[in-house]
Amino acid sequence: MDIRQLKYFVTIAQEGKITTAAKKLHIAQPPLSRQLKQMEEELGVVLFDRNKKKNLTLTYEGEVFLKRAKDILHKLEDSILEVRELREEVNGTLAVGSTIYCAALLLSKVSQIREMYPNLMFNIWEGEPVRLNELLESRQIDAAITTTPFYSKNFESKNLPDIPCKLVLPGNQSYGLSGEAGMKDISELPLILLRPAHGKGIYDEVVHSFQTYGLEPTVVCECHDSTTLLSLVTSGFGATILPLSMLPEHFARHVQTLEIKDNPFILTPSVVWRANSFLPKPVRQFLSLF
Repeated sequence: MDIRQLKYFVTIAQEGKITTAAKKLHIAQPPLSRQLKQMEEELGVVLFDRNKKKNLTLTYEGEVFLKRAKDILHKLEDSILEVRELREEVNGTLAVGSTIYCAALLLSKVSQIREMYPNLMFNIWEGEPVRLNELLESRQIDAAITTTPFYSKNFESKNLPDIPCKLVLPGNQSYGLSGEAGMKDISELPLILLRPAHGKGIYDEVVHSFQTYGLEPTVVCECHDSTTLLSLVTSGFGATILPLSMLPEHFARHVQTLEIKDNPFILTPSVVWRANSFLPKPVRQFLSLF
């Protein structure tokens, strides 16, 4: 059994069908089926259950072998990266991700790395914590900045300085507030809150914080897109609670921000990366900036 066959097996497992796996691998279906049969004969086990629709489902033995096969391919990939790094010129791709709340922090570091390595390509993702977790696990990104910690032995992380949120009001509507706003005052405002499509996020923390004060916030809109949320605020639709780092300059000119009394809305971001994995020099340099 060789590396090529392991790659074939992993692709088949990911696609769930020989036909789609063959297309992805750019080979014909019959040779791929023969390779899979040879692997099963060599191992002495059935790796996939087949149904009448030609869908493939991993057996228990297949699940175990898939994990080991991925480990081997990842170690090979790390070895190749490590050897290539011995060259003086640093190139390739730095893939990083961030939640919307940490995007400004991510971009500032990426700009610094760009100055260090002008030949480096960048692959930047923005997503919810659940999605960033998946991207790290699948090695599509090398590091992520998130406000929701990942609890996994597969990751290492470092907490970053807290980011306090502020009350953001339309530029032409103060709702009678000035200076700082208390929780009761905010609970009576028409609030627009950013809500993740999957998992928990800042939305849940905001609602929970009000409930600990015995208050129920007046949420008039749950928004799933940050640009739309900011546009709604500037149009006078309502107020929101955000870290100032989320306010682009062209939006900041059209809103007003107030401090929150005894502010419970404090974000603690962290930078996360894969544990027990070779980190290329640009990734190590990126992490060192924190």
